[in-house]
Amino acid sequence: MQWDAHDTLDTAQGAIAYWTVGSGPTVLLVHGWEGWHAQMDAFVAPLLGRGARVVSLDLPAHGESGGVTASPLDCGAAIAALGAHIGPLAGAIGHSGGCPSIAIAMRGGLRVQRVALIATPERWERYVRWFAQEEGVDPERLIDTLRARGVDVASLVLPETASTFDVPALIVHSLDDRTTKIEGAQRVAAAWRGSEFLTVDGLGHMRILKDPAIVDRVAQFITQS
Repeated sequence: MQWDAHDTLDTAQGAIAYWTVGSGPTVLLVHGWEGWHAQMDAFVAPLLGRGARVVSLDLPAHGESGGVTASPLDCGAAIAALGAHIGPLAGAIGHSGGCPSIAIAMRGGLRVQRVALIATPERWERYVRWFAQEEGVDPERLIDTLRARGVDVASLVLPETASTFDVPALIVHSLDDRTTKIEGAQRVAAAWRGSEFLTVDGLGHMRILKDPAIVDRVAQFITQS
């Protein structure tokens, strides 16, 4: 991917690396937990083709960004800071753990006109337990560690946050996603007033980010005026 600029923004969560290309209304791309900005690259060309300026970041403690923690609260605060710096935002597209982080940023004052959430978790605690199992880590110890850092994972429930929003949202989920269950995404969509829910199958948790039809549908939604 050829970016026009690669910059960093100093935040309370560390120096946040971000990349920019194009001109026009700004759309922010937000990867998931344990990911990095390049995972969202498939969206860049379709968004540019629709006249958008695209900004993609590495969340705190990910990729080229600084920071030592990457809880949803840390990520949400960093997104809010970057949004204030590069905004206003015409849209934001999040994947997996990046989805609740966008919602937390919005709750904290991030202004964005349209949002797309792909493979979103419903409850951060379920996602943390899944991640711990995948990494061979004791989930209770990980949850206790996060709690000691001021993050009560049990309190981070996306439908509760989503119920306060009326920004147009597209929520996309694959039936065979084994990382984040579709039933949780459906509850997020039900809580988010006026949102649109798009169900697909056979794209799992990560392949969904590269599927041309999904990428085009999301780009179309996020650039609607």
